[in-house]
Amino acid sequence: MSFKSVFLAATAMLATVNAHVEMKSPIPYSVDKLDTSPITKAQYPCKSQNGFTVSTMNAMKAGEKQTLELSGSAVHGGGSCQLSVTLDTEPTANSVFKVIQSMEGGCPGVDSSAKSYDFTLPSSIPNGKATFAWTWFSKLSGGPELYMNCAPIEVTGGASDNTAFDALPNMLVANIDDTCKSVPNFAVQFPDPGSVVVNGGTNDLKAPTGSGCGTSSGTTPSESSPASGGASAAPTSAAATSAAATAAPTSAGGVFAPGASSAPAAVSSAAAVEPSAAPAQSTSTTLVTVTASGTAPLAADPTGTATPAQPTSGGSSGGSTCTTNGAVVCNGTTQFGLCNNGNVVWQDVAAGTTCANGVISKRNYNGRIARPRYAGRKVAI
Repeated sequence: MSFKSVFLAATAMLATVNAHVEMKSPIPYSVDKLDTSPITKAQYPCKSQNGFTVSTMNAMKAGEKQTLELSGSAVHGGGSCQLSVTLDTEPTANSVFKVIQSMEGGCPGVDSSAKSYDFTLPSSIPNGKATFAWTWFSKLSGGPELYMNCAPIEVTGGASDNTAFDALPNMLVANIDDTCKSVPNFAVQFPDPGSVVVNGGTNDLKAPTGSGCGTSSGTTPSESSPASGGASAAPTSAAATSAAATAAPTSAGGVFAPGASSAPAAVSSAAAVEPSAAPAQSTSTTLVTVTASGTAPLAADPTGTATPAQPTSGGSSGGSTCTTNGAVVCNGTTQFGLCNNGNVVWQDVAAGTTCANGVISKRNYNGRIARPRYAGRKVAI
């Protein structure tokens, strides 16, 4: 650590009780009681012990430039800040704050004084009265801290309902208990910063740690949202899992079906039928396993969620669209395809087979899967 960093850290520890940075505009609640110390769990949110007295209602129109004005000099080497909104006019610990802008690194300043930031309310914020919040996770403070000031706002030019607002990411809540903490001497890299991010260019970002750091939309601060895994679809039934286990990946470039006489049997929902005491009309039935490039597991799709349109031409040159990634879809009974990221390229089925309900089987299939049966003698298997 450089001499400058050591000096800033020592200074920050001496200034923990009085951080000397506060929100000046928008004008906060109970502005006459405002202090600049970090917030505790009992005071969360908004230094609630001061109450929510409105001295000035801050009018804000969605889409118009607004200014966050911060005042103070003990900036603790910077850190990261978020601007958020809750629809509660007297927020509680259960209030949901939605992020409208994140400042990662260098916030509220790096050297000696706090900066100001421009922002706009998105059109997703509903019209009416709400609460605006500025939160700050300081970099060099002698310990994990959260600073928070809140202000009353009245929104115009926004949404008429909460639908788009609810889809915004939740504000990060950390450093008020052990469930989520920032990494000492680093600026917070937010798990979900939202669509508007101001990068301070400080190259000192690290994600917070702990089970309560998840902030994706629709979750509370104690819930974590799983990371997106791309377009691969997981099997949703035992039959689909079995089919995925049977299918082998191929090199990129289209799909193919091996001949019916040599392909291993694939299990599908159509195959999951009870054996009948009556003799089967056909002596054997082999289902064709179809494999595709990519990572999506193969699953038959008898439900109709991947319904193809008619091909533009015969054979493999025709194509269409689909919705269930990795599903086998049929174009009549003579062509099949795999749903590959929303597209289907049609192929003729192998001679002597037919495609129906997401399953390729030998012709004369009578609605259930039959094991080989031979009348008059036993066959050792």
